[in-house]
Amino acid sequence: MSKNLPKVIIDSRAWTIISNEVGKWAKIGREKQATPFECVFYPLTTVRLNKEKPLTPFDDVLLKDVKQFNIGSVFIPPEEYTSYSSYAASFCAPFGQEKEMKEFFTKAISEELKWKPQFYFLGPGHSHPFSIDTTSPSSTDINHHMLPYRRRNEELLGFKFSLAVIVVKNRVIANEANNYLAWKAATFALDENNQVQNLGIAEIGYSNDLLQPFYQSRDGETWETLQKAFLGEKLIEHERWPGGWTSFLVRQTEETATLVMLPPRFPAQAPIKQTISLVTKEFSKSEFWYCGRGYKNYCLGEVNNARYLKQA
Repeated sequence: MSKNLPKVIIDSRAWTIISNEVGKWAKIGREKQATPFECVFYPLTTVRLNKEKPLTPFDDVLLKDVKQFNIGSVFIPPEEYTSYSSYAASFCAPFGQEKEMKEFFTKAISEELKWKPQFYFLGPGHSHPFSIDTTSPSSTDINHHMLPYRRRNEELLGFKFSLAVIVVKNRVIANEANNYLAWKAATFALDENNQVQNLGIAEIGYSNDLLQPFYQSRDGETWETLQKAFLGEKLIEHERWPGGWTSFLVRQTEETATLVMLPPRFPAQAPIKQTISLVTKEFSKSEFWYCGRGYKNYCLGEVNNARYLKQA
């Protein structure tokens, strides 16, 4: 693995869930057909950049810009929708329930991200229970999973890559009763040139990227309520963004507005502001906004009178 590529860490709690799911279906396959079954899981990941700056919704991010992926949570598909075998892992809805199945998956992932907004879903994971210590993405993996998600991630998140986690057997551990140790996670990314990059075997550890966003705290809820009341009709939009960001679009004149983006670790991290033309929809250069010594001094209605520094 190149030293310029990001490393992947899987939180031990998430790994317990993943390895138990992989072990479960491997055992079912051996009992039914004498060969282990593959399975699918949905890892949720935080993204840490090489540069120490907030990862904003405005950023276009290449794989080389990423220092580390932290997989801190995982969604396991319900068994009634699974169609697993020793050579493939897919989903199959009961007859006439294809729409319901799709809606269920969309809602389930959305709910996970709602309560854990600093996570991103960068692509599904699956198992190669027939592989030992290492593996590589198949043409199906690349063309039907990694490539579509690379395009989706760029369109929706500005991430010009997708992430794939493929669980394989650990040669060192002979006792599969201990799923946590019997498996290991090979990780890959598809970069902006649609080239597969081997990120190596994921480390299993503890992730410290799972901090609660400001708006989910009691102080954050109170502060946002007061800001909305103060702004009144000047508040055009109040939105949540991927990664735990929040935006306030505040009308300044009939033709201009200020977009204030609050990072998930506000007030420890400074908000970012941009001026927007309500006529042409053009944005000014984004700027860090520093105002007051504490978040209670931040007044979104007076943001244009605050001190600011241009973003690097």
